[in-house]
Amino acid sequence: MEHLPGGSGGVWLGDDPAHGPTVHRPTGPWSPAVHELLNFLADAGLDGIPRVLGFDDAGREVLTFVPGRTVAVDSEAPADATLTDAARWLRRFHDAVAAYDPGPRTWRQSSAGLEPGQLICHNDTGAYNWIVEADRFVGMIDWDQAGPGLPLDDLAFLCWSGIPLFREIPTTDAAHRVQIAAEAYGGVEPRALLDAVADRMQRASDRIAAGIERGDPGMMALRAVGEPERTRRRVDAFSARLPALRAALS
Repeated sequence: MEHLPGGSGGVWLGDDPAHGPTVHRPTGPWSPAVHELLNFLADAGLDGIPRVLGFDDAGREVLTFVPGRTVAVDSEAPADATLTDAARWLRRFHDAVAAYDPGPRTWRQSSAGLEPGQLICHNDTGAYNWIVEADRFVGMIDWDQAGPGLPLDDLAFLCWSGIPLFREIPTTDAAHRVQIAAEAYGGVEPRALLDAVADRMQRASDRIAAGIERGDPGMMALRAVGEPERTRRRVDAFSARLPALRAALS
């Protein structure tokens, strides 16, 4: 099998006679809950997700391969059409998962059940987890961070690197793309979405720090690339741009 580095030790690409290309990934205590979620979504007919096939002889989970490529977030800004597709897909996911309440489960970040207003969210909807083909969004991978959360937080995270708001781009362009995401998702005001971003990403940096503290392999890998300090610096810079972005939305 071919090994691709990244994440918690990377992934391995294999092939299954019945299902075609497969992805073999390390597991953790959260994996059973994630597999239950993915199986529920598959039964609900949600597009753009990997299917769970089981485990290999090394104990790694085996998933179907979602064809396409990931987004190079540090050098690429997804096209407007890609952003629109991603926000519409997120709404389809949230609509599907609204019927799912598994009760308390061991997720990567929590063992709690759903609180009022929460769904089981993806919680890592950054563009680096998008699969795209020809500037169209076709799927979302890396479900290890799934667990209870607020739908608006999933959308805010999607905008952080999908617009991208973590980089300083022209204010009018950023405001226009916030509006695109809000309209494509539906039912959320652009200003409310914009205001949710800094809080969501600050909590993301706190989760990374907590994961590093407890020795989570994925979070330790992020420490090697400068997290959580990198995200905290980016959140501070975004917060400084926020008044101008709000004004551009009015």
